[in-house]
Amino acid sequence: MKKASVLLTAVLLTVWLAGCGNNPGTKVTVHVQTDSGERAFPQAVAYRIADGEWAWLSPDKDANYSFYVPQGKERYGVAVRCPDTGMSLQLGAQEVKGLELTLDDATDPVVVCRKGGLASPRVWVTAQVDVSAVAGAMGYEVIARMGGRPRGNTSGTDHLPFSPEPDQDVILLAYSTASITQFEPDKLLAGRVFRGISPTDGLTLNLPLTSGDAVGAAQVQALPLPAGWSGAYGVGLVTRAGNEVRTADLGGGGRGGGPYKTISGLAAGDYYTFRAGGHHSTGTIDLALSDRRWLDAAGAADLTAEFLEPYPEDYAPDTSGELLRYGLDYPGGADAYGFFVEDSGGKPIKVLVSKAWLEGESYYTMPDLTAVPGFGDVNTKATDHTGWEACAYRSSLSLDELLALPTKDLAPTVNPGAPLELRSACAGNN
Repeated sequence: MKKASVLLTAVLLTVWLAGCGNNPGTKVTVHVQTDSGERAFPQAVAYRIADGEWAWLSPDKDANYSFYVPQGKERYGVAVRCPDTGMSLQLGAQEVKGLELTLDDATDPVVVCRKGGLASPRVWVTAQVDVSAVAGAMGYEVIARMGGRPRGNTSGTDHLPFSPEPDQDVILLAYSTASITQFEPDKLLAGRVFRGISPTDGLTLNLPLTSGDAVGAAQVQALPLPAGWSGAYGVGLVTRAGNEVRTADLGGGGRGGGPYKTISGLAAGDYYTFRAGGHHSTGTIDLALSDRRWLDAAGAADLTAEFLEPYPEDYAPDTSGELLRYGLDYPGGADAYGFFVEDSGGKPIKVLVSKAWLEGESYYTMPDLTAVPGFGDVNTKATDHTGWEACAYRSSLSLDELLALPTKDLAPTVNPGAPLELRSACAGNN
């Protein structure tokens, strides 16, 4: 028995030691996607553990980017160099996106590069549209997820592009004008979502609107902005299939508020998209506030915007060191921060940093990526920057929930799948 006991102990000790030796830590997988959620292919990816050195990261067999955070460590960073499309920086060409997070924040984050994805296959569907039964209608707009178009008549045949996926939808809007341009909610008469479409080449859809599809109305209250600030709001719609009515196409106006139109027949998974914002300039610094919401569309109601505390008018990054750094003395508190810098060569970098990653810190120092292949021209030196911005974010969803989606400044670029409130305050040079 004694010999058996000793043998069992030895076996258990061997298993335990093997387990210790084979545990590399917690796996983090970075998914690079376009803003529509398709896989994108960056120029380069880098990572670091805690405050360590940045290192180049190669893709795995699934074209994702994975690494391990060792046991006893919690903080990590990633940086993604988006593809050079040869287009303007406003389209995201060569932009660097960074994340500084903890394992509790997220272990499967998505980083968005607007370009660099594979072209989506398309099928073409014929839509027979008729809005003549809507009193006063003179034109219509039919919207599919891959595109839409306005028409200056009450009936017609449209050819719409779709991705070949099941359970898609089409949004049809009728207007009291034959000359439809963006942001004309005052002329919107009726609307409906046609669901359950499985697109195939040659499919024909019949899309009629009647007086039963007339829009309703709700109100956006005056925006509670500081004195001297300008402001505006807009309301749109995103369906559960990911189709969108642009923000402000259902309602839009200034800081005094105003109406927005509601569409009947909406269901669980459809969200009104509400965006309210304010702006103030000191002459050298621009301050901005934003309230963005994805609201259960089945319960449309009057809306009152809420804003975070603005940054102080004298906020500025610290340029006393080698690298640009940002003070963390934002007065309102935040769940996460975003820090942006652009150098004289026009290579922008923006880093999202979680509150947990910053715990105990007074400043965030922009990363120096110049030693990493693919990032050599990304300049964050304090003396060389031409543009800067700092933002504070607060959300009703966790970072883990948000970063599982493609986002821009934490705002989902697809249907978030849950109601969401996202507020931000920003300061930057003009």
